[in-house]
Order: sequence, then C-alpha cells, then structure tokens
Amino acid sequence: MAYADDYVLGRALSDSVRLDAQHLLWKLHTGYTLHPQIPVRADMKVAELGTGTAIWLFDLSKDLPPATQLHGFDISGDQFPAPELWPSNVSLGLLNSLVDPPPSLTGQYDVVHVRMWASNIKDGNLAPLVSHIAKLLKPGGYVQWEEADLVHQVIAGAKAERFGEKVPALFRKAGLDYSWASAIHDHLEQARLGVLESRTDRFQPFLVQKCTDTYLLALAEILRGIGLTCAEDVLPLLREREADLRELSALHNKGIIYNWSPIKSLAQKGE
Repeated sequence: MAYADDYVLGRALSDSVRLDAQHLLWKLHTGYTLHPQIPVRADMKVAELGTGTAIWLFDLSKDLPPATQLHGFDISGDQFPAPELWPSNVSLGLLNSLVDPPPSLTGQYDVVHVRMWASNIKDGNLAPLVSHIAKLLKPGGYVQWEEADLVHQVIAGAKAERFGEKVPALFRKAGLDYSWASAIHDHLEQARLGVLESRTDRFQPFLVQKCTDTYLLALAEILRGIGLTCAEDVLPLLREREADLRELSALHNKGIIYNWSPIKSLAQKGE
C-alpha cells in the first residue's frame, strides 16, 4: 500500500547518507544502540517508526539473539535497502504512524524506537504519534525516543548566528513548528507511559563538527522541500535563506558551530 505524504526532507542518495551519518552521531553521543535499561530477551519484538534507511535496526540486529524480530516501518520505502541485504531477523514495510495501527500490530512489541521526527510533526500535535506508539507496545514495553531540539540550539560564528536568527521566520511561514520537541516527556505521560529518562544534552566537542555537517545538509533538504510546496509570496524569503545556507555550508569546517540539542527519552507502558 502506498501512502501520500508531505515529508519535507529528501529521500535521494545524499539524504540517505546523511541519515546514516546521523546514526553514527547518535551512537557516539549515547554510547548505545538499544538503551541499556531495556532488558534483552531471545524472543523480543522491536519496531522502529520512520525507519528511513533502517540503519538503526541493521546495527541493532547484530547485537540481539537471532530469534529476535525487528520490524521497520515508514510511510515510504524509497530509502529501504534492497531486500536481499536485510539481516535475517529484520523486515521492513509501509505504515502510517500518525493513525491507529492495524489490529495485527496492536500490543505486539517489547520496544518501539522513534528518532528525529522533528520535521514530520507539522502542527505540534504529538498525540497521534504517541497514541500509535502506545498501541503498538505490549504491557511493560518500552519506547526509546531520540529527538532533535531545533529551537534550543548551540550556534557560534557570526554568519551562523545571523542565519540562526533569520531562518525561524521562514519556518513559520512554511508551517514548520519545532517547539514541541522539548515537551516529549509531557506527551508520553499524558498517554500513561511512565517516563524513565528525559534529558536534553549538548554534543561533546568531538561530535560538534559531525552535528554541524549533518544539520547543514538537513537544512538544505528542508529548504528544498519548502520550495516544492510554499506559496508564491514565500519564495523571495526562501531564496535569501538558500543563499545564506550556501555561504554557511562553505564554512562548515572553519570554526562555525550549528548544532541542534539532542533529547533522549525512555518510557515504559504499564503492566
């Protein structure tokens, strides 16, 4: 089944490489793939929503028992690797995670993983996604969520600071609201998921460049996506920010810092 979607980021080769680089960024930041508080069982079932290239699942598959079932879901399969390359305990399929899951998936998973949905939530309403997560989980199951806070950023360098001051106006005109990320824990609690961890960090110095590089690539994708759907009166502002971003990208390894803040959340469904 194919789904219509308004995903603002890209799904081309460079966009997929950027996703894989972000996985490395997250793993070096957290020190794990599966949160260490989540118990591993031989027969556990794990789902990832918005799996993209499935890099998190592929990485996790080698660390879990062979009988573990790892299911990756996305609204588009354009970034899925060829099926013959999937690990034996991984399967990938299409699913809209902003509506109720089908009965065949309800209450099936020990773990649901969510990462970097910042540009997928257009109106700040997390309720559909969190409800979907809660319905997928078994009693006692865990949601592991890593998110990018694009509002509370770490920025240094004159051009980076100017860009950081200007680009929010474009996002507002394009209907992109990133303010919800800092309240993920509240939404989880409202869905009666017990929050075990919720913290916002900064990247260690050796990861600052990696975040800057991948963020600048993601911003280019976002601006391209805005250009495909925006109203005519938004185009002049968009072209200005695209020119600014090209200048900023040329300075990516020359002392500028343009980082989002990493958010880590872990919650558990009641028994």
